[in-house]
Amino acid sequence: MKILAIESSCDEFSISIIDDGKILTNIISSQIEQHVNFGGVVPELAARLHLENISWVIKAALDTTNTKVETIDYVAYTEKPGLIGSLIIGRLVAETIASYINKPLMPLHHIEGHIYGASIENEFIYPVLAMVVSGGHTQIEIVNSPNDFKVVGTTLDDAIGECYDKVARVIGLEYPGGPKLDKLAKEGNQTAFKFPISKNDESYDFSYSGLKTAVINLIHNLNQKNEEIPVADIAASFQYAATKIVETKLAKAIEEFKPKTLTVAGGVSANSEIRKIIIELGQKYGISNTFVPKMEYCTDNAAMIAKLAYEKLKISK
Repeated sequence: MKILAIESSCDEFSISIIDDGKILTNIISSQIEQHVNFGGVVPELAARLHLENISWVIKAALDTTNTKVETIDYVAYTEKPGLIGSLIIGRLVAETIASYINKPLMPLHHIEGHIYGASIENEFIYPVLAMVVSGGHTQIEIVNSPNDFKVVGTTLDDAIGECYDKVARVIGLEYPGGPKLDKLAKEGNQTAFKFPISKNDESYDFSYSGLKTAVINLIHNLNQKNEEIPVADIAASFQYAATKIVETKLAKAIEEFKPKTLTVAGGVSANSEIRKIIIELGQKYGISNTFVPKMEYCTDNAAMIAKLAYEKLKISK
């Protein structure tokens, strides 16, 4: 069973081919350099660049695997959520290929794909407790099968990745600021500033707007006093507050839902502190099937959509 998958929800256009569960290729066209000058993703530009890159991405995916498009059995694509223009382009490409080869089309969910991206080189034992951390989402999900996802907690305002990027911008780091802030935090003192650990309650929901505002206010106050901005200490203190609540909520969820697999998904799953928290929680609670995704599967990519499609088809047989 060979599946061609397309991911185009934001500023990456990616095509992957999976054959009986093995990823054959995962071609990604990234646009980071084109969006740097704007300090973030410009939706109209992202869609336009997808159009420019479609041809070579498709050709590279087929050529690197010596695959003839007629041998594809299913065409999967990201249906939602994401930037509307980018999603439409991915859908049109998928519909065109599926129509040309007369094969079934599979519209899939971006976040579900991220979760299954973590299982590309691992196997889920259900139930799975997945921490979704990205630029647009912060969620705790229970996964009982490729068709059974339950969101038990979500952010009420900013997502963790969005908060990272906004704080990074304020302390002078270029977009994408999250990875740079993570690196800078290693040089600072996480106890230098006491930022609020927001939504520290009995729910599984998250809130990051207060933390973002606290950091911005601190920097404004230091600027007004003409004091030096200790960026490394601010980064370290921010990262502690941003990730400590993840650890707290996940520990509570582990105790309640007793998962057999613990993992993390989304762009911020590349964050060193988040990855450390997942592994340590797995060890603390004796969850032997605990893992984090390979770095190449953290950000948006079509391999995660291909894996989700494969797992769904496998249980439908």
